[in-house]
Amino acid sequence: MTKIRIGVIGAGLIGRKHLRKLAGHDDYELVGIADVNAEQVAAEQPGARVFKDYRELLAEARPDAAIIASPNQLHAENGIACARAGVHILIEKPVTDILQTAAGLIAEVSKASVKSLVGHHRRHHTQVKTLKALLADGRIGDVVGVSAIWATHKPATYFEIAPWRSQAGGGPILINLIHEIDFLRFTLGEIIAVEAISANRQRGFAVEDTAVALIAFESGALGTFFLSDCAVTPWTTEQGLGEAPEFPFSGQSSYRLMGRRGAIEFPSLDQWTQDGGAQDWNRPIQAQANHAASIDPYVAQLDHFRDVIRGVAPSLQPVEDGARSLLATLAIAEAASAGRRIDLRERYAAFATGQAAGVRQGAT
Repeated sequence: MTKIRIGVIGAGLIGRKHLRKLAGHDDYELVGIADVNAEQVAAEQPGARVFKDYRELLAEARPDAAIIASPNQLHAENGIACARAGVHILIEKPVTDILQTAAGLIAEVSKASVKSLVGHHRRHHTQVKTLKALLADGRIGDVVGVSAIWATHKPATYFEIAPWRSQAGGGPILINLIHEIDFLRFTLGEIIAVEAISANRQRGFAVEDTAVALIAFESGALGTFFLSDCAVTPWTTEQGLGEAPEFPFSGQSSYRLMGRRGAIEFPSLDQWTQDGGAQDWNRPIQAQANHAASIDPYVAQLDHFRDVIRGVAPSLQPVEDGARSLLATLAIAEAASAGRRIDLRERYAAFATGQAAGVRQGAT
């Protein structure tokens, strides 16, 4: 079968990761890279066509698809240009930096009928798919709630090389929590309301270093999330899965999902139930291991993107769904600042209405 001609827009940290995965993937042919640091990228990627401007990549290399790994604030601009050129997109998370640009991107993607996939790579982990299957099978009954932690200590160099991370918008809510919010939406269903508090006492930066969120799901389940980038712990999804070399493997579970008939830890997938499906605090509760093989989620994501482009599978996360994860995460940041509960249902509806209006305007 003919290889998919693909370009990469943005060759920073995540862009280079995509390039490494593409190099070993037989279904893709890399036809170009676009990055403002074109000379440096050309030296790092010998043999590749490198463009300083992504528009030149689209016009001259004429890819079938593109991976957008540029800075967040450029995602919408890049994605819209790809859509208008008829190029399918795998766009890194978050889908865009703000909801207004997300709406514009969604309208253009819909108008052009190109395929889209948002790069929340954790959806492609075998452990995540296994967890969804266990919950769907009713292994722990109706989910009552979830308790989750993402806590690690970012070194001083993290802020020295990118001072913007110590300013508004650079804290763990918008940088790190969005991954977890997407995971929760994917496994437990839609989030309908949030509350939050945050603090910056440990680092003293203008942005939070620690936050706690309360989450209400459409199913009726409730959740708590503790988030910090200044605490030394083994409890992050990255450490538990061992998915990134910069996060040494701990194998510890940072999620506990609790149901009417039992509980499951993630990512270990240890399941806790009572004999015969009992629901009695006077009865012992035993653990059962569930196995899921580890895979490279970025390779699995490329496999899925290939199938989406070829029409073999629907997108696991089109841009519309990625925007809902962005909306929920932005609401948590707002709730922490305003100190109030935020109902998301009206916001989802208003955003969907705005998308529809954008599509209609674009079609005229």
